[in-house]
This record gives sequence, C-alpha cells and structure tokens, in this order.
Amino acid sequence: MNISDYLSRGQSNAIPLRQLQTLTDLDGRTIRRLIELERRSGIPILSDNKTGYFLAENEVERDAFVKSMLHRANEIRLTAVSIEKGVKT
Repeated sequence: MNISDYLSRGQSNAIPLRQLQTLTDLDGRTIRRLIELERRSGIPILSDNKTGYFLAENEVERDAFVKSMLHRANEIRLTAVSIEKGVKT
C-alpha cells in the first residue's frame, strides 16, 4: 500500500491524518511509518501541522518543507547535546 496514492498535489489539497486513517483503515502510527518509507524512497510527501499530508506541487513547497525539516533536526540535535552536557536549554 502506498499512502501517496491517496494524496493530491499541493498544500491546498492536503489530507489530515484522521482522513487517511479512514481511507486506509490503518492506525496513525502505521500511516506515519509508511509515509517515512515513501519519503526515504524519494516520494515528495509533505506535511504541515495545519492541513495534513500532500504531494509537492512545486519546488517552493518542497523547499519550504525541507527547510522546516532541517530546522527541526537542528533543534532536536541542540536539545540532545544540551541534555548530554547537562546544560539547560
């Protein structure tokens, strides 16, 4: 099963996780795992906290998502390093 088969292009066509659960009859954790597998194979499944999951419609959407993910990764790294060193964040 490919979650990308249930998605349309563009943020304006995003589908919330709950709707994907209904469409696929899968739980949220499984859907997120499948999405991650597809992303790692190069499928441009994007998401945001407001609208849900969607396929990149253009480079602007893709680049904004990549920037957001890299920012999140850096924040997680900074927190991990701070905890490891015993420094308050």
